[in-house]
Amino acid sequence: MVDSFINKQKACSGGYNTSQCLRMFGVSDSGYYAWKGRREDIFGKQAEKKAERDAIKELMRRIIIARNGVVPGKRTFRVELFRRFGRTVNTKKIAALMAEMNIKAQMPHKDAYKHQASHSHVCAAPANAVNQNFFIGPRRVILSDITYLYYGEYRTPFYLCVFRDAYTRENLGWSIGKYMSLRLVEEAYRLMMQHHGDELTEVMKANEVYVHHDQGSQYLATSFTDLLHDDGFVQSVSARGNSQDNAPMESFFGRLKTAILDMVAMCRDFSSAKQLVDGYLKAYNSEHYQYDLAGLTPEEFCQYATTGVYPLDNYFGVPASVMMTGGDLKKVRRRYADEEAAARREASKKKREEKRLVNPEKVIIRDQRILKAVIDKWKDKETTASNQIAKMQAVLEKTKSALEFIRTLTEEKLSELREPLAWRRYTELSYVFLMNELF
Repeated sequence: MVDSFINKQKACSGGYNTSQCLRMFGVSDSGYYAWKGRREDIFGKQAEKKAERDAIKELMRRIIIARNGVVPGKRTFRVELFRRFGRTVNTKKIAALMAEMNIKAQMPHKDAYKHQASHSHVCAAPANAVNQNFFIGPRRVILSDITYLYYGEYRTPFYLCVFRDAYTRENLGWSIGKYMSLRLVEEAYRLMMQHHGDELTEVMKANEVYVHHDQGSQYLATSFTDLLHDDGFVQSVSARGNSQDNAPMESFFGRLKTAILDMVAMCRDFSSAKQLVDGYLKAYNSEHYQYDLAGLTPEEFCQYATTGVYPLDNYFGVPASVMMTGGDLKKVRRRYADEEAAARREASKKKREEKRLVNPEKVIIRDQRILKAVIDKWKDKETTASNQIAKMQAVLEKTKSALEFIRTLTEEKLSELREPLAWRRYTELSYVFLMNELF
């Protein structure tokens, strides 16, 4: 109708222009021209746009397949489209296409059981010997943590403990079990020593090797602590509630869950879920190429870091023949290695000693501050509860008066009050508006 009126005005001399007609009918210019373009589509632009969107959606589906079923976010999709297929697509458009495809980016899952079993006081915890200095060398800092996953129709939880080389990102030993127990940690540790004990022992001859973890009760158990000390490791513990002190481990678990948690959830029983997680961890070591590791897998990078022999023919397009050889690099580093290692050990020892010491007065003052905060919180709740009880007591008294009032009314008035809206006419029944506070 609007379009017909506009055409008539165009045919008349001195008639209204298009914008004036649209304002008369309350129609926006953009809405009108969009409708007109869809209706006419003289050059088939709409069909071309649809074909273009369908083509991009097909490329996005191929990206999901290439990433082993993991759905990335809109920014990752944008990079993948450009790097894999040379297509430059706006992130807003990708978000709209993801909505059309009914897919959502897979995000790291929050660990609901984190920090449930932790040490109770800073003065009773071992020192943080690593102090977030994770990348001092291969097999120097071994990180460990426990996370949970779930499988089956009833989301049955099970637990994964991993010991991981922070420098090479290689998973050295892991254990999967139904219970988050000391046995889970000891089994993962035993497998690490079974497969990599010789390497770790060799490193210990020249440098300290740290096993770093959080304040979980499994790691602080006397039997596990004695096991570490007997094998020559230096035990290091994160500060309470500080996830940054074990950030590489937390990051790895986040990526693991993003990649396989939904797949694990489809497993019908524990044995298949365990097999899937075990397969992923093995593939991660030998098949997961990483940009930050010079395009190598963790196993290959460990070989390169310890021998200086790069296992590829080129380094991101640079031929190995024009680069320094691994042997030359080791000679250059060996000139300063002994002095620097001794200096690092002495500095690390001094730093650990400084961090181990505490100011007793500050600790007690801090504990007092915590207790006062808790007391004040409960006092606030007590005051709020007292005020609320007083308010509700007053409303209760009004309900008693209302009941007495109701009993004095005639049958006609009582019949009238069967209609809820009629209650508004009587101030004696106004207590009902105060009842809203209960909800």
